[in-house]
Amino acid sequence: MAISNRNFVVGAECRKLLQLAAQRHLPLTLTNRPEHRWQVYKTHFLSFQSNRLILARPCMDMTEGYMEPTEGQEIAITFKKGYNKCFFVTRIIRCQEFELEPDVYVPAIMITAPQQIEKIQRRNYNRAVVSTDEPVEVEFWSDDPTFTAGPDHWKATLQDLSAGGLSIRMPSGRDPQLQENQQVHMEFVPLPDQPSLCVDARFRHATQLPDDDAITLGFQLVGLEMCEQGRNALRRIGRVISVYQRRRQFCDHPELMTSSRQR
Repeated sequence: MAISNRNFVVGAECRKLLQLAAQRHLPLTLTNRPEHRWQVYKTHFLSFQSNRLILARPCMDMTEGYMEPTEGQEIAITFKKGYNKCFFVTRIIRCQEFELEPDVYVPAIMITAPQQIEKIQRRNYNRAVVSTDEPVEVEFWSDDPTFTAGPDHWKATLQDLSAGGLSIRMPSGRDPQLQENQQVHMEFVPLPDQPSLCVDARFRHATQLPDDDAITLGFQLVGLEMCEQGRNALRRIGRVISVYQRRRQFCDHPELMTSSRQR
């Protein structure tokens, strides 16, 4: 996608946004990928000092435990501001103690402040339901060494999608028995005549559907902010969601389709 279609905050506006985030100690999500496995942490801003940011020591968002940061480690930062989610990629400078109040110190990490921050609308993180008239097949597999010895492949039907996650539907008899937080690779074609979309996700939950021999599996998308390919996928998902939402409106209100055709 062309740069002109992307929403960046740069220069003085970028510094102002970081200063505000630090003053308000805004919460944030930190993502990195040590040893080929995505790790997601929760923390918050503490301070903005020249071209440095201070963050509270990150804690795993799904399991107990703190991050063991290393100097020079690449990380992605995501936080909410107004109607947008803001994200940037940077590196860890060092671990340190931060004086929160006089003589009160807390464990923290120092990172390089970014020169620019990209924004994406938070409405892209609202789930859009996929029309049952145009099913989307999802192939997914896991080579997560934490849970499996080798890759296994499964197929399911996409049920809903957002920039933050998705859910799929499949017969109960083909339940892959994934474990919570297990990571998978997913590939699907969200709209006809488009190239396939490849994302990484981690399993969150399974739900048995009432009066139906089927289950839904919920996943959180991870790592998309870390590289240009992933950020392109985020923007593409936003466009797909808009299409799904328009289709849903036409299905719920058929008169809209008739009116559109008449025009």
